[in-house]
Amino acid sequence: MEKISQYIISILGGLLVAFETSINFFIPCFIIVIVDVWTAWLLGRRVHKKYPDKADGKFKSEYKYRIMVTMIIILLMIIVANYVDIYVIKESDFAVRFVVAVFFFYQIWSILENWSSENNNKIARALQRIMVNKAERHFNVELKDIMFNQQDNQDGKN
Repeated sequence: MEKISQYIISILGGLLVAFETSINFFIPCFIIVIVDVWTAWLLGRRVHKKYPDKADGKFKSEYKYRIMVTMIIILLMIIVANYVDIYVIKESDFAVRFVVAVFFFYQIWSILENWSSENNNKIARALQRIMVNKAERHFNVELKDIMFNQQDNQDGKN
């Protein structure tokens, strides 16, 4: 019994040390994910306002699992990068900063896609030329079906 409790305490202590050294890098990642979720929710509201019969504008529980998986992946990546810094690079935190920078770039790109989708702002329209329109995720039907139906109706009237 003593040996089992020693193993459990060792594992918990190791996890505590791994999380403790990574928490300073994880908190900014957590905050930017919250901002991304907020902009996605705002996009859902814009889509619902514009197409109330085709989109519900609600935060779906399936997104919650994607967010949790993203947070687990970034935490594990930060922990691994931290160990690379400690044992491979030594005397530097380049790897963990690189991982956080790549994650920030990915999240900022997602935030800009959320903001530019279904937005009539001049900057948003410029961003729409190079970014994905995420509005389709909020529809109960595909965006191409809506676009083609609207174009077909306009063509039939002309």
